[in-house]
Amino acid sequence: MPTTFVPWPRLAVRPMLNLRKDMAAPGTIYRWTTAYSVNIEILDKQHERLFDTVNELNRALRSGSGGAAIELILVRLVDYVHEHFTAEELLMEYHGFPGLAAHKAEHEMFRKKIDAFLDGHNAGKTGVPVDLMLFMRTWLKDHVLTVDKRYSEFLNARGVR
Repeated sequence: MPTTFVPWPRLAVRPMLNLRKDMAAPGTIYRWTTAYSVNIEILDKQHERLFDTVNELNRALRSGSGGAAIELILVRLVDYVHEHFTAEELLMEYHGFPGLAAHKAEHEMFRKKIDAFLDGHNAGKTGVPVDLMLFMRTWLKDHVLTVDKRYSEFLNARGVR
């Protein structure tokens, strides 16, 4: 089932991103473990990249360069939204996951929050990197660790790995 990805209109140019696997670096607040796994390889790899991005933001904040790093972090999050949310939603839809509507609502809330962070950054608002860090820490715990687990068993039972 081919999908066309439409770039988020807020960003005219999205640079090619070289995401590093640097989970042991100082400033790592979240380590990817099997506790976060949904047992679907492609989604787990995408979640791992999200952890990398959150840890990169944390390292930038700890080094005093959060303001300089925020634009690239936001671009990575926009890319994550396009790639990951689409993949999750298509899998859930294809396999008839009954919690799809609620899951899409969570994704939409995330999109709106990222929009607000983009607006704040573009308006020169101070504190955006810190506010984003606090939001992402909560998202990792509440969404990835809890909400995503709801589809994991359902999809795994249908052979999705």
